[in-house]
Order: sequence, then C-alpha cells, then structure tokens
Amino acid sequence: MAEINTEVLIIGGGVAGSAAACALSKKGYEVLLLEKSEKPQDTARGDHLQPAVCEILGKWNVLDQFFKSGAKKRAGSLWFDEDANFLMDANVSELNIPEPYFMFMNHEDISGVFVSAAEENQNFSFMCPIVSCTHIETNDEESLFEIKSKDGLIKTASTKMIIIADGVASNMGKYFKFERTSFRYERALAVLFSDDYEADKFNNLRTYLTDRGIVTMIPRAKGGCKIGLTIDRKEIKSWKKMSSEDYQKFIGELVPIYKDLKMYSAGIYPPSMIIAENWSKENIVLIGDACHGLHPGRSQGMNTTIKCVDHLLGLLPSKKSFGKDTVSNTLVQYQNEMKSNISELLQANHSMGISMDNFDHNSKIDEIEKFKLLEKNKEAGHTYRMKSAGYGVF
Repeated sequence: MAEINTEVLIIGGGVAGSAAACALSKKGYEVLLLEKSEKPQDTARGDHLQPAVCEILGKWNVLDQFFKSGAKKRAGSLWFDEDANFLMDANVSELNIPEPYFMFMNHEDISGVFVSAAEENQNFSFMCPIVSCTHIETNDEESLFEIKSKDGLIKTASTKMIIIADGVASNMGKYFKFERTSFRYERALAVLFSDDYEADKFNNLRTYLTDRGIVTMIPRAKGGCKIGLTIDRKEIKSWKKMSSEDYQKFIGELVPIYKDLKMYSAGIYPPSMIIAENWSKENIVLIGDACHGLHPGRSQGMNTTIKCVDHLLGLLPSKKSFGKDTVSNTLVQYQNEMKSNISELLQANHSMGISMDNFDHNSKIDEIEKFKLLEKNKEAGHTYRMKSAGYGVF
C-alpha cells in the first residue's frame, strides 16, 4: 500500500508544474508536486505574462498574489529603427479587455508565487528537493511511484493522474515513450543585463530594428533591464569571451543611443523547437516545454503553458468521478481540442524563429514599413495589439 495517496502527481516544479499545481489544488484536487532542484531558476529567462494570461490568473484567484510579491505592470512595447526613430506604440492599456496590461516579474520568482498560492490549500503537498521519481507500475486503478528524497528517505505514492512538466529534456517523457520532433534554429538568443537602464513610466519594452535583427530593452521588475538580441551560433564562443565594455560597444554600434549604457552578460540560449506528437497517453499528460518547447523570441512559452493548463482544468472530471479511466478519457479530449487550438500559434512561432535566423538589411526595411503602417492603420493596429495581448491567436 502506498504511503502517499494523491489524485494528481506533477513531476517538475518550474513554471509549468507550479502553475498546474496552483490551478488544480485551488479547485480542490489532491496534488503532489515534485522538484529535484532547490536552486533558483534562470533569472534571464522569460519574465512577462500577457493580458489574456493575467485574466486567467485572476480567475484562479492568484493575480493579486503576484502583485503583492513584486510583479509590475507594463503598458506594451514601442518600436523604433536603429536610430531611435519612432515606428509604433503597441500599447494595450486602451483595449477593451479585463486586464489591459502585461505583468512582469523575474523568472526565478514566478514559480514561488504559484507554489505559495497552492500551499494555502490543505490538499497540496510539495516535495523538494528529490533525488529521483521512479515509476513502479500502472494498474487499472492508479499509477505507483517510488520517490527518493535528498535526505535518503524513500516513499511510495499512488496517483490517478500524472502531469509531466520536467522541461525540454523531459526524461520522464522519454521514459513513457512520448515521441517528439525537434528543429534547431541557426541563431542563438543572447541576453545582457544593465543595472543602469531607466524604464519609462509605463515600463514599455523598447525594440529596435537593425541590420542584425531586433535589439530589445526589457525593463526588469527589480530595476534595470534585460537586453535581448540574436547572434550566429558560430559567434557564441567569442561572445562568451567578451568583456562588459565589449558588450557595451557592440550594442552601441547597433543602437547608438545606448553607446554609454553599461551592461554585462546574462546568458546565451541556442533555441530549438520541440513538439510532442502526442500530448497524452492513458492517464499521463505533458505540459510546458516537455510538450511544446517554443522559440523564445516572443516569450510565448509560459503564456501558452498557462492557457493550456486553464483549458485542461475546465475539462477534468469532478472530484466525485475523478478516477484513472475518467482522467484518461478527458486527456484524449484535451489533446484533440488543444492541439487544434494552438496549432496556428505554434506555426507562427516557428515562422518567427525562421525569420529571426534569416533577418538582414532587407528584412529590416520591410519590418520598418510594416510597423509604420500598423501605427497609421487603426484596424490593423488593433488586431496586432489584441494578438500581442494573447487574444485572437487560438
């Protein structure tokens, strides 16, 4: 007999797993969340949530908790050419939507808010750090796992439903033989930090179109900014050897108004797209990067994951009828609906990644004209803003 009995076992405590734990535990399900690492997550990764996702977080009664924990609001993004000539204001504050703003918070703090919200529910348990989670068997009623803690304690756990949220590598997804296809992009995402950058009063992103691609200044919740750009994979080795002064000169040559801004390296991320052929199998479902690892150029990973979790939440059987068979039937429905819902988004994200790989002077000219037209054309500009806010994409 298992020492721990739960309805939902979530493997992986990053943004995907912690968001699922928060949503399901608040709805009354018994949830056990497992995470191997005690280390903070990478602070240079995605940090903003779309208005559509803020609406979901409001529905989960966790939105206010984010703001109490230090999250901030952003009106949108401003677009310029490399000489800082204005092209478009993609502000979402005037859209007729429930939460007309982007919310941003350092990446390493997001999961903690979800876990804290989940811990308000007595039916939630969190084991971290663990050494391993090993599948023992799945029978007609449940799945059994052996969980080994860092202190050497070993416990068995039974569950009706398994959520795999262990990231791009997804060792657990491989164990359960989920087939995934991948595509490697040619250009890597380089991220710099500047502690001296001062955001405007709306905390807008400021994106500049250059011959090398876009350079984006992204205000951070605790001050300063994150600077994002792409570099060729063959440049990665030399990029890592550059000094802070070298980075400053590099960005200053691309966008001269930042020639005096001090900055330093935060990380380099060679992106790949990873898509699971099937998202579910019996009582198992993949979420987050384990299911669909997206190009980070539009920061869609977290946002897409939370939308997926919310859709799944609306389909799950009630506690009264929550069993392995009813869960398995629900997951088939979830896969059929959600794969169809976000196929356009996945394709658009991939096309954007290809465009970033191939960006050149002609691309810059085309993009400049596009954003000028979007600024002038009220209807087209509204459609763009709604899509950037997370509506009209599914």
